[in-house]
Amino acid sequence: MKSPGEGTRPLSEMLRLAGAELQAQTPPPALQARVRAAVLAAPRAVPALAGTPQRHGWRGRPWVWSGAAVFASVLAATVLLLRLPPPLPMGVDAGMRQGEFVPVAPAERWPRGSAGAWLVATELQRERLPALGLPYDPARAGDTVRAELLLHPSGEVLAVRLIN
Repeated sequence: MKSPGEGTRPLSEMLRLAGAELQAQTPPPALQARVRAAVLAAPRAVPALAGTPQRHGWRGRPWVWSGAAVFASVLAATVLLLRLPPPLPMGVDAGMRQGEFVPVAPAERWPRGSAGAWLVATELQRERLPALGLPYDPARAGDTVRAELLLHPSGEVLAVRLIN
């Protein structure tokens, strides 16, 4: 049995020998020809003229600044759009924001002539607002909202007005 120091070489010597052996090897001639052709076909960098200042990095490229400006504009527009109140659904006009009645039933179902309608004050669960065609915030679904309902004598809801 050999002792640990006997017949062993240091790693640095083994790496040096492996490097020398690798340097001595040459690639096949066909591969050398392909590499030369690729090098000759590659576009070459234009050498700078003597005395002209060199631009290094992204500071010398104006298109980078225009790209940054476009990104900042899109970001600002997105933030502004996210801060706007949600749009009202189809058929609901901006009058609802001033406390006016929003029609729920079609006009042909409304009472004609001397037929009356009832005005009922109530509190509605916010989750019921979409069924009436009104805007709805799912984050506040459990809350109630004060409202006035305009009812047909049969009990059908004709219009809704939210009260602040």
